[in-house]
Amino acid sequence: MSVCAAGLLLMMTAIFCPAVGQTPFSLSVSQDVYQAEQHSNITLTWTFPVSAVSSSDSLVVDIKNVGQMRRVYNYDRKTETGLSPHEHYRGRVLCDPVLITKGRIECVFTDLRLNDTGTYQCIVTVVHRYTDDKTCDLNVTAALDRPAVETSNPESRKG
Repeated sequence: MSVCAAGLLLMMTAIFCPAVGQTPFSLSVSQDVYQAEQHSNITLTWTFPVSAVSSSDSLVVDIKNVGQMRRVYNYDRKTETGLSPHEHYRGRVLCDPVLITKGRIECVFTDLRLNDTGTYQCIVTVVHRYTDDKTCDLNVTAALDRPAVETSNPESRKG
């Protein structure tokens, strides 16, 4: 075997066979479970190693509500657009595409509803190279009715 062939074989092995237990691309979720109250806002966050994605790679992010089978958000770096395709989330879920290109997916859910409760799956695909996904749970509880604070009015007490 020539030195060139051995070098090529070594290079191909290093590229296509990462060390055992080591993944070249791995998506992480900041929290496994998020807890929030109805009508409040919350940010769901996932991260991935930006070093694994070159500027010429086609990067696609897809976030879904698994139980309700609804697409929450979709981002494609080729078109540089981010969408909240399902009408249930339209105008209420905002994800910053600039942060996505830096390896951070932050999606702000505003005016939470009880039926936002569920498992959310984020799938990140570097087309023709890597795909990984992570899920997290969002639990939305009913807002507690808070009693109105009475203001004292000394004039009304005079009798």
